[in-house]
Amino acid sequence: MKLKSIRMSKGFSLVELLVVMVIMGLVMTAVYGLFINNKRTSATSEEVVDVQQNLRVAMETLVSDIRMAGYLISDGALPITSMPNTIGIDTDDPPNNDVIDDGGEFFILQTSSSAKTYARVVSDGADIVVEDGMAELFRTGEFIRVIRPTSLTDVTGEWKIGTPDSDTNELPVSIGYVAGLIEPGDMVVRKLANETMPSEIRYWLRPTSDAGNNNFELMRGYTVNDGTPPDPDLEVDVIARNINTFQLTYLAPDGTVATTVDDISAIRINLSAQTDNTKTGADGFSGTKTRSLQTVVKIRNASGV
Repeated sequence: MKLKSIRMSKGFSLVELLVVMVIMGLVMTAVYGLFINNKRTSATSEEVVDVQQNLRVAMETLVSDIRMAGYLISDGALPITSMPNTIGIDTDDPPNNDVIDDGGEFFILQTSSSAKTYARVVSDGADIVVEDGMAELFRTGEFIRVIRPTSLTDVTGEWKIGTPDSDTNELPVSIGYVAGLIEPGDMVVRKLANETMPSEIRYWLRPTSDAGNNNFELMRGYTVNDGTPPDPDLEVDVIARNINTFQLTYLAPDGTVATTVDDISAIRINLSAQTDNTKTGADGFSGTKTRSLQTVVKIRNASGV
């Protein structure tokens, strides 16, 4: 009985072990390949989402600035002062205020405030009372100007506000206040530090660092005068990254292409962005993925109001 038990409990043969190892190797290879593909797909999807978000932010910022171009600036001043066929690309940070060193030009527009924060005056007494919900747009210590829409004149110069009261819609002025200068219907305009008046907003491109070819940051700057050369200078923000196309088509009132800045009544914006071609966009990964947006924006304030 003991000999029979030993014979019945013998192990696997070498051939059987080799077959099992081959099968397990094939299974593990398939599982690993599936894992790598899923990881690549996930990484690519995340980067495509970032690209789409960049595009939306870039488009929303451009549309908002173009719609407000010309708002509350002097009569006869141009909302758009530069209409480049090729948007400038510059590696300087910030670039020279007048020249793009690496080709192309600034896209330049004018408005009363690069911050795009406004409130309509209801009454003027010890404090400025503005329309409901407008006081909460301002913050303690910010600077303001008051513009009269009927004449497009700055009636106050620069004032500094105290702490706005959203319950009473009051904007108390801590520095510079002179009673009786403003009247109902005037517009309170938020002014950023050292911002020129009117505000001049500039757009250009800058190569995205370590992101491969044809990959740029969309730059936005507004002109400031802080009393030190060079004046005016630029305060610069990065609006979006991974941009690879930024094209503007300037349209006349009849829908044809405008030939001078005086003729511009609308602008067609064409933006596209791509995944980083040194990461998920590399040929050995998922390949470059591109997304695009296009819209037409009408200039609403060609006369300043």
